[in-house]
Amino acid sequence: MNTKNRLISNLRSRFSSFLIQNRRQIIGGFIFIIGSLFGFGFNSLAVIADLNGASFWGDDRDAMKFDHGQPTQAELVRIRCPILLAPGEEGTITATFRSLNQEKADILVKAVVSERDFRNYRVVTDNLPIQASSEQDFRWQITQRDIIEGNFTLTRVFLMNDDTPARTDSCGIFTLSFFGLKGTPMVVLMLVTSLISLVVGCVLLYPGSSEHRELSARVEYGLYLLAAILLIGMIANLLGWWIFAGLFLVLAALLTIVLIPSMFHLSV
Repeated sequence: MNTKNRLISNLRSRFSSFLIQNRRQIIGGFIFIIGSLFGFGFNSLAVIADLNGASFWGDDRDAMKFDHGQPTQAELVRIRCPILLAPGEEGTITATFRSLNQEKADILVKAVVSERDFRNYRVVTDNLPIQASSEQDFRWQITQRDIIEGNFTLTRVFLMNDDTPARTDSCGIFTLSFFGLKGTPMVVLMLVTSLISLVVGCVLLYPGSSEHRELSARVEYGLYLLAAILLIGMIANLLGWWIFAGLFLVLAALLTIVLIPSMFHLSV
């Protein structure tokens, strides 16, 4: 019995000593994990929503008739969408068009929005006048009625040449209930929390104290790289570059898979 008690006491002593000697790295690792979770969560929601948006065309005939080679008086510059919305919150989608000629352009714009499911949709159309060599915005609203599959609102805009879609772009919005926050505060909270946690976690993790110096350095630099990849992905999602953000999300996931075994060997 005494031997067992001494063994337990020895283990407790070693564990306490380990916590004291490595408390900075333990705290840093915990904070880093929080930042990574927010980073992965934000990037995943944004990319998945936009990926679904890319597959949404509304009328299948528009998808089949789409011809980028059609001449147009203007160019579709970009589409701007909310990344997150709260349940019941309305949002505004903005598509920007630029005139290609030195004369005033009058273009036909068509937007489709998901409704109830992937097959149903509603249409918003309008003639949009654009002054010579200038830009003009076309806006339409999305509401809770446009949500499909419980979380997604999908929309696509077309620049029409008569009845033929000549230019198009799309986006997806994810509806999320998070402590009663609206969409913009949710995005800000995720970005700020992830940024601060990743930076503070990296600072506390450097320099690492380990007998395995070479392995420790590889893990530290790997974590710094992971933090940078997550932050770049978040910036890309804010700019609407969802394909670029998706590639960085995959890269972050692969890097995490590589780092986990190294971190395990480092801790033993």
